Amino acid sequence: MLSCSQSTEYYLKRGNSFFIAGDYYKAINIYTTAILKDPTYADAYFYRAMAYERISDKTKAIDDYIKTITYNPTYIAAYNNLASIYIESSLYDKALYYIEKSLEINSSYRYAYYNRGLVYYFTKKYLDAIKDFTKAIELSEKKMYIAYYYRALSYLKLSMPLEAIKDINYLIEKGNESDVIYYTLAKIFYNTNNFNSAIENINKAINIKEDANYYYLRAKINEKLNEIIQAIDDINKAIKLSNFSRVNYFYYAADLYLKLKEYANAKRYCDMALEIEPSSKGEYEIRISAIKSKTKVK
Repeated sequence: MLSCSQSTEYYLKRGNSFFIAGDYYKAINIYTTAILKDPTYADAYFYRAMAYERISDKTKAIDDYIKTITYNPTYIAAYNNLASIYIESSLYDKALYYIEKSLEINSSYRYAYYNRGLVYYFTKKYLDAIKDFTKAIELSEKKMYIAYYYRALSYLKLSMPLEAIKDINYLIEKGNESDVIYYTLAKIFYNTNNFNSAIENINKAINIKEDANYYYLRAKINEKLNEIIQAIDDINKAIKLSNFSRVNYFYYAADLYLKLKEYANAKRYCDMALEIEPSSKGEYEIRISAIKSKTKVK
């Protein structure tokens, strides 16, 4: 701990320099020094809270954000960060409380509308979510791209794929090309039976990052395109990337092998699925019954 011979502003700046460098524990120590000099120093509590967030200590972060607004009731970013923590913890009523408080301070605070949009999205109030994401976008001088993404997801939940595609394509046009963006676009096209566009976008996602979910979706797309061998290759990659943990992947692989009339392989994947999750016996029996109706494999 540094001695308290300097000003509180000095310690705040020193703490910030360590925060920027990613040395969060040292930053916390220095912010604490500032607080020891002035126990009502809201800025030091705020930045210490952010440092606690970086080391995943949300309890201490919440305590410090509350102290921030105790000593400075108009510290709008603290309300916003509290709301974000509660959203991550699925405590939506608490999140809404702090969002509304921030809007009382500034009715044009775009982050409050974005966070409230998230609350509405996660509580399945999709029309309200779209309204708030749109407001956040309108209030942002530099477009809030994450709001476009969640607005697209909200449109999807309301079975409005054209609007969702428009938002996703806007993100791509603005350079926000990521595996998640292309995966989302692939899902939209899959759900609207546009399998050629779906395969094009899932390939782009996989070229950026290999992920079990991506290979699973590509397997389903390839099945729709009647590329069963490719679908089997994809689902096996998904199984491997998921560390052999997702029972639905095994049952899906069994279904594909059934289509190819490879009954021994179908049964083998069913057996593996049942071993992973004995409670899936109902699904197991359905497929085993189908296999037995076509072969003597037991």
